[in-house]
Amino acid sequence: MKYLSFIPVFITLAFANNNGCTETGSAVNPQVPASDDITLTVVNNWTVADQVIGIDIIEGSSIFYVNAVCNEEDLLRAYDALTGIPTGVTMPLAPANMYAWGVAWNNNLTTPAYCVNDFLKDDLYYHDGVSSWVTVPDPAGADSRGMDFDGTDYWETDGAGNLWRFQPGVSQESIAIPEVTEQISGLTVFPHGSNLGIAVTTYGINNIYFYQWNGSTMDFMACAACPAGNVHTSLGLAYSETNEHIYWTYYDTSGNFHITEFSFSITSLERSSWGAIKSSF
Repeated sequence: MKYLSFIPVFITLAFANNNGCTETGSAVNPQVPASDDITLTVVNNWTVADQVIGIDIIEGSSIFYVNAVCNEEDLLRAYDALTGIPTGVTMPLAPANMYAWGVAWNNNLTTPAYCVNDFLKDDLYYHDGVSSWVTVPDPAGADSRGMDFDGTDYWETDGAGNLWRFQPGVSQESIAIPEVTEQISGLTVFPHGSNLGIAVTTYGINNIYFYQWNGSTMDFMACAACPAGNVHTSLGLAYSETNEHIYWTYYDTSGNFHITEFSFSITSLERSSWGAIKSSF
């Protein structure tokens, strides 16, 4: 019986070595076919030496970074969003945050704050940029992945095909996205007309799914194939207001991590500005 005590350790290590993917089978339902309504065009594709999973964009008048989680080294690492080169800027994660995944920045360079989840714990780790990490309950629970901030609310995925819109430790709402039948990995939000656009991707099916949120209803628009070949798993998404592009991280079949920048167009509705989005919610 003593050998049973080793089973959870082996399971945990397996999850960690597979970049947090805990799904063992294929999707139960057929995948949604890609649509001509969405066009993705690669602008840059960089191979990077380090693990890059949940990502966010940190941008301002003189700063333009891809902020990436590396739970193999327990830190956040910044990459130049124009070149894909590490900037040398890093931030240690909380010691207890051993299986970090998603990261969301509060879009404020004056008083920056960061929120990081953990795919094997029910905690969110919050840092105000000055003091130490503190924890609040994670509305998505364990198995949370992609995360982003829309200027008012945080958004996050869980392992059951849902999105969560929440204020840390204050309020939360679960929103189903039944079109996605595999384990979600990445999430980003972006302005879309008078609504909020949301894009998600999964580990196994190499599509990016696009939704719009009008403040009360989540509508599926379409999906597009991930804009690269040789993809083993998709790992993260982040939108840049600076160039209106999406950044995507993935792990290829040769064992390399990538940061890819792509432009996108959605013919059903033109994108708007963050100012319009923030004033409408």
